[in-house]
Amino acid sequence: MKTYFECIPCIIKQAVITLELCNSSIDLRKKVISSLLNELRDIDYNLSPSENTDIAYEIVAKYTGISDPYLAMKKEHNIKALELYPELEKMLNLSGDRLYMAAKIAISGNIIDMGISSNHESDMDFNLIMKNIKELPLAIDDFCGFYKIFTESQNILYMADNAGEIVFDKIFISELAASGKNITVSVKSGPIINDANMDDALQAGIDKIAKIVQTGHSRIGNPPGYMSAGFAKIFKNADLIICKGQGNYETLENVQAPVYFLLKAKCSSVAKELGVNYHDIVFAKSKNFGQNK
Repeated sequence: MKTYFECIPCIIKQAVITLELCNSSIDLRKKVISSLLNELRDIDYNLSPSENTDIAYEIVAKYTGISDPYLAMKKEHNIKALELYPELEKMLNLSGDRLYMAAKIAISGNIIDMGISSNHESDMDFNLIMKNIKELPLAIDDFCGFYKIFTESQNILYMADNAGEIVFDKIFISELAASGKNITVSVKSGPIINDANMDDALQAGIDKIAKIVQTGHSRIGNPPGYMSAGFAKIFKNADLIICKGQGNYETLENVQAPVYFLLKAKCSSVAKELGVNYHDIVFAKSKNFGQNK
């Protein structure tokens, strides 16, 4: 996905939100935004919005000296989500189609996003998320096709997105693993916004049900050029790839690979690319679905 002109205000907004979280002084905030505006003059619009947004987080970290401003919030989200886990399991057990319900639970967790939204209290309203799971409407629902390919696949890569959300993912990952498939879950190698890393995956207990690997980078989404050689090999050899979140969609939608995207369209540009409305939820087969070997 290429960067739209309307992505620029969003990039600036994310810098402002993060600076507020860092309790930065007004003078420091001015310096950061001035530096960011200078960098944005010459960005490559052929790159994904995620890759251009990385610039903002790099500048904020450089000026504030804070590499993981969302750390406390990530831990809090994991704890709150884990408190809900028994209810998620109960919802799953009452379902007539366990795998489909597990997928919907995982998608519902994608509502949690500290980067794009400034309304953090609303985004971590887990009780509201729970209330909406059963009636969660999917603007794109390619689950039936996914299920067929899933039954024919052995090596499955699950690319996680955010902390907190990874607990919702655990429900889906558990169901996938129960089929006897080889499930690998990827997380970031370092901090970027509230994306899940190894600590978050371990806190969620993912290691009890699947193999966890790191992507080799700490960037938004998963730009292929930044994957470590080891992770790139896992990506290439996967029979089926499940990608959570908007960042993964932005950086991987043009890659020929056996990918399904599970996400909420949190901006008008991504909604336009998907052909859905802003804030719609999707379980979408990649338009470039195919083996990347």
